[in-house]
Amino acid sequence: MFTVPKSRKGMSLVEVLVAISILLITMIASSFVFVSGKSQIKRQGDYRIAAQLAAQKLEELKAGSYSAIADGETTESLSSQDLSHCSRSTGITTEGGGLYKKVGVTVRWGRTGDEHNVSFVTFIAPK
Repeated sequence: MFTVPKSRKGMSLVEVLVAISILLITMIASSFVFVSGKSQIKRQGDYRIAAQLAAQKLEELKAGSYSAIADGETTESLSSQDLSHCSRSTGITTEGGGLYKKVGVTVRWGRTGDEHNVSFVTFIAPK
C-alpha cells in the first residue's frame, strides 16, 4: 500500500479558510482603493473643466475694449454635459483710482451638499 509522506500531506480545512479570508480582505481593500482613485480622477477632471470655463471668461474680457468692461456682478447658468448644475459668476470693480479693473471669475458646480468652485482673479489695464 502506498502512503503519503508527512511533508506532502494536503492542507487542512482551517488553513484553506484562513488563506481564503486573507485573500478576500486583500481584494476588498484593493477595490476600495480603486473606487476612491476613480472618484478622485473624476473630481480633478471637473476642476480642469471649471478652470477652463473661468479662464475663457477672463480671456473674453481681456480681448475686448477696456471701456466696455462695466463694474458689477453677473451670474450666468452654463450648460455643460460634464459639470452638473454649473454657473459662472463675474465680479468687476475699478481700482487704483480708475487705472485698472479687478476681475474675479468663479465657476460653481455640483448638487446641494456636494458643491465645488474654482475662482480666478486678474487685473486689466487699458492698452
